[in-house]
Amino acid sequence: MDDDAEIIAEFLVESHENLDQLDRDLVELEQQPGSRELLSSIFRTIHTIKGTSGFLAFNRLEELTHVGENLLSRLRDGERVMDAGTTEVLLRMVDTVRALLDSVESTGTDAADDVDVETVVAALRAVLEGSSEAGEGPSAEPDEPGAAATTIDDAPPAAPPAEVVAEVVPEVVPIEPEPVLVEPEPVLVEPVETPAADVPAEGDAPEHRGVVDSSVRVDVDLLDSLVQLVGELVLTRNQVLQRTESSEDVELVRASQRLDLVASELQEGIMKTRMQPIGQVWSKMPRIVRDLAHQLGRDVDLQMEGHETELDRSLLEALKGPLTHLVRNALDHGIETPAVRTAAGKDPKGRLLLRSFHESGQVVVEISDDGKGIDPDTIARVAIERGVITRDQAARMETREIINLIFRPGFSTAAEVTNVSGRGVGMDVVRTNIERIGGTVDMQSQVGLGTTCRVRIPLTLAIIPALVVGEGEERYAIPQANLVELVRLEGEDLANNVEELAGAPLLRLRGHLLPLISMAEVLGRPRPDASALTVVVVQADDLRFGICVDEVHDTQEIVVKPIGRQLKALPTYAGATIMGDGRVALILDVPGIAHAHALAQNVAPTTRDNRAAIDEDSTALLVLEVAGGRRAALPLREVSRLEEFPTDRIERSGRAEAVQYRDGILPLVRLAGAIGLSEGSSEDEQVSVVVHESGGSRVGIVIDRVLDVVETTVVCSDVGRRAGVLGSAVIQDRVTDLVDLDAVVALSGVGA
Repeated sequence: MDDDAEIIAEFLVESHENLDQLDRDLVELEQQPGSRELLSSIFRTIHTIKGTSGFLAFNRLEELTHVGENLLSRLRDGERVMDAGTTEVLLRMVDTVRALLDSVESTGTDAADDVDVETVVAALRAVLEGSSEAGEGPSAEPDEPGAAATTIDDAPPAAPPAEVVAEVVPEVVPIEPEPVLVEPEPVLVEPVETPAADVPAEGDAPEHRGVVDSSVRVDVDLLDSLVQLVGELVLTRNQVLQRTESSEDVELVRASQRLDLVASELQEGIMKTRMQPIGQVWSKMPRIVRDLAHQLGRDVDLQMEGHETELDRSLLEALKGPLTHLVRNALDHGIETPAVRTAAGKDPKGRLLLRSFHESGQVVVEISDDGKGIDPDTIARVAIERGVITRDQAARMETREIINLIFRPGFSTAAEVTNVSGRGVGMDVVRTNIERIGGTVDMQSQVGLGTTCRVRIPLTLAIIPALVVGEGEERYAIPQANLVELVRLEGEDLANNVEELAGAPLLRLRGHLLPLISMAEVLGRPRPDASALTVVVVQADDLRFGICVDEVHDTQEIVVKPIGRQLKALPTYAGATIMGDGRVALILDVPGIAHAHALAQNVAPTTRDNRAAIDEDSTALLVLEVAGGRRAALPLREVSRLEEFPTDRIERSGRAEAVQYRDGILPLVRLAGAIGLSEGSSEDEQVSVVVHESGGSRVGIVIDRVLDVVETTVVCSDVGRRAGVLGSAVIQDRVTDLVDLDAVVALSGVGA
């Protein structure tokens, strides 16, 4: 359904409901002519229909309701008194509006010739002018309540028979009008018990059911109750399936399979009833952006895409606050004033894009602006000044990690506190609220070009697919939204693809180094020695890592249950579920595990547990192997990342080597040649690269492999001192060259 059709369908449903209420209110108003409350309610309803009709270009409907609104306005203001004639003409107006709505539904327009709008408009105007014959018109009989329907339906038939039936049945079949006007609900039941001759048969109902009959309003609490009951049904289904897997009773197995099918379809149907478009949140943004732009002196063009993207109602409610804050933040910190943008060569009008879409079983919401962007150097400086990170940590962090420091509690770069920002609260709350509903938030930015904040959230929290794994005697569930793949390592594969770096294991997987953590470590136990590893590769934000488990069971749909307050403070668990055998399994919080174990760092910190015991003069060094067994070391603070690239990705520009890297070009320097060692030949399909950043530029230092990270007091000797080498030192009982990285980069001629 396109946008216009969806708007019209909503208009028809709401208008028909309002007309049913109008019938009741007008009849009651006739008994209580002086009720200002009823008059105000009737006036608001007609006013709403009139306004929407004008917006949708239904001109005849707008004209009819406009005249009716004028009459109701005089009644509400006490300029006229309600009498039988006035009631009659207003009821005729309601019937005519209903007929026009039927025409809109069947033909898409209100220009149907069989609906006599002009006569009813004339009657309304006659009442406005005080004519004693106001309630009379062609075919109108004031003493007969059903006259309005006769006026409409007695026009020359031009519509197909199905349309005539749709118009005649509600108005002509009932001899006494009260059941239709006062109690419309019984009409829905009567065709089942005693179908009338001219009512379509039950089998024909799908062909003739209108948009109004195709929808029903249900209390939200009832929906929540149904979801809970379906959750219990899914749990019971899982238990039945587990107990009948080995059964020899064929009929029992068939019954359990049928139960599985029905429960799955019921679950899917119930969950769909809770899905709502994110456009309900988007609809408030134009006003928010307009008001804030005026307040801040910005000129902003707001664009919204994907408003039809659906997600669970409870998640939609939880998203309103965080998304509003992110939009306000984009205007306050991102988009510049027109004068500043003009001076920078930009369009004086800023652009703010709100975009949502489905991806990998999740909803992705992006808030993008073309403003000044976020300066990572400023973020790092403020973070160091406030003790959020150390200078060494900042040196090892990549740009994206530095930018995401804005989500730390109390962090703000605002020069002054205003009623919009600067208090250091908000962004951390945004992340907390999004992670509370199982989502993630990530910030990407380029100085001078703009910023994009990307929020990922699950479609629903009630019932989710998950992988069940075992550790010891217990089982745990990993949400499938975080699952990437399963890897089994043993023998040579284990020896060649898992290595230790600074005491932390890394998995070499298709050219990428992934941090590993065992499930035993997650549970606070020592990491076990194993001759084989089963690794569950998971993703949290842009971080990919592996969780080593004892065994993998299967995937199944689980019902998420909240965990007790005793465990809520633990970042490891997102909830609990009941398995098919009745046992409780905890649901792992993958982003929480990553944060709790510092896996977001490129290299696991060696000083996590004993930082205080390290000599202040000690230095963190990355120990390397170059030129077939020679050892070299460089300060760890000079290392931004460790990467591996396939050799076929290396390209040449003149005599220089480079690879395409992170939307740019990364120049490469062969460390062996740069420090005077023979490189030798290599048939490896991968090259190991140390990425060094300085002054906003990146350089890749090609090495043979990483040996270790050590924290030691360095006693430098002049032995081996030469271009690119400061000298040598004894590290791990081996003579090791100390690399002068700046000199290496300068000697290579690529610049840093």
